[in-house]
Amino acid sequence: MTMVQAQSIMKAAPRITVIDPRPPEQAKLRVAAYARVSSDSEDQLNSYIAQVDFYTKYISSKEDWEMVDIYADEGLTGTEAQKRDDFNRMINDCRAGKIDRLLVKSVSRFARNTGEYIQFMRELLRLGISIYFEKENLDTAKMTSEQAADLYGAFAQMESTNHSSNMRVSNRIRMEKGIFTPPTPPYGYRLVERELEIDRDEADVVRYIFRAYLDGQGKEDIAKELNELGVVRGHGRERWYPSTIHYILTNISYTGNMIWQKTCATDTFPFRQIRNTGQKPQYFVEDSHPAIVSQEDFQRVRELMARRREQFLSHAQRRPSVYSRRVFCGVCGSMCRRKDIRGKVYWVCHRHDQEKSRCPVPQVPEAEITSAVLRLYHKLAQDPARIFRPMAERLRELRELELRSNRKITDIDKEIARLSEQNLVLVRLKSKGYVDPALYLSQQDEITHKLKELKKLRRRALEASGEDQQLQNTEAILEYLEDSGRPFQRETVDEELFEFLIQRLTVYSAETVKFRLYNGLELAETMERAVR
Repeated sequence: MTMVQAQSIMKAAPRITVIDPRPPEQAKLRVAAYARVSSDSEDQLNSYIAQVDFYTKYISSKEDWEMVDIYADEGLTGTEAQKRDDFNRMINDCRAGKIDRLLVKSVSRFARNTGEYIQFMRELLRLGISIYFEKENLDTAKMTSEQAADLYGAFAQMESTNHSSNMRVSNRIRMEKGIFTPPTPPYGYRLVERELEIDRDEADVVRYIFRAYLDGQGKEDIAKELNELGVVRGHGRERWYPSTIHYILTNISYTGNMIWQKTCATDTFPFRQIRNTGQKPQYFVEDSHPAIVSQEDFQRVRELMARRREQFLSHAQRRPSVYSRRVFCGVCGSMCRRKDIRGKVYWVCHRHDQEKSRCPVPQVPEAEITSAVLRLYHKLAQDPARIFRPMAERLRELRELELRSNRKITDIDKEIARLSEQNLVLVRLKSKGYVDPALYLSQQDEITHKLKELKKLRRRALEASGEDQQLQNTEAILEYLEDSGRPFQRETVDEELFEFLIQRLTVYSAETVKFRLYNGLELAETMERAVR
């Protein structure tokens, strides 16, 4: 090897530089908190503010934590998640991957229904989100099974059951002593220091309804006129229905008297309000509050209703039947006709009546149709919320999805997000002592007020933009079954059922009839002949 070749090899040797190891920068944990209080009382509102303030400071104090948001619901029950706007917003943010960890005061603040509790717990665990419950010292990040979750969920449900039982006993004692205050005042009144006082604007509407009915207007015409005038109903409801007018005209509360416990809660969880048809005592209270209409006008309305009912029944006797033009054949689609055979009334398909080979659906006794109608009504009236409330909620969800592109709602959402961020900045400045406490409270109160108004505006925009007829009809049916004031045990089929509830009947065979309700829902009933 020559000297030149050796030098060439030496020059080709690589240079090595050692780089000291540095730990990679660790991403901060995105943490949020959920707070809730279960009533609108001043003490509970203070508790709500304290929870929001505590979690904001606590999360901000952790260097490796990044605060996402403080989700908080005021004055709402924890037994049903669908009634908690911020809870649902939090769950949606979890699904969107914005949150790594949740802080909650206690299990009962998260949910009081075991099924609902486990449902959300499982979903959040699948999403990789841990939850820390302060009161129970329970951290899902350290759980090895769902046994602890089941246990604490059951404790939360037990707490809600005990609380509900105590409230029922307390309310019964208040009723017996005559010091009970209804949780929701009737339309036309407002609660002031646990006393019913007349709301002047709403009371004028009540008086107008009574006066219009006594002047000869029908319930449907009155409802239509109020909707055209844009009269707001209150309690989050905007539309008027004939069943609403009927409820007001038959509500004895407007005379200054009141019947307590017209509805009662079920004894099993989840609790539901049902019509009290003798399960529990009722209490009639005279002169319990100021009257909006006189006893005389209320009695005149009752007498006029009775006369109109008699006139309708008399007219119905001259007509073939209340089922006329409402019964159809499920095979050929023909309208069924009434047929009287030796004093017994039947409904038969036109084609089958002309020639049996043209349609296989036989004639059906009217008595069996009536029995099927009454069975359907009683099933729906026993617990209308079980069917129609979830349906209404689903329709609202579908409508909201369709309105995602609505510019007005998008702008409101952006403003809500901006104010929420502004509130978090304000809290951080307060925690570091940069903001005077008085100024902090003033600014936070202003922001909170704006957020509430924006949320109301958003709900109104959702309800006003493209509200479909199916949702309106579902809400009308629910109101009719819950608030019509009719006795629960209906024994006859009258025009009212076909005015508010049933659109048409379809006979498929001697055993099956299907009912189409005004909201498009179709329900089948087996006629008595099939079970004899």
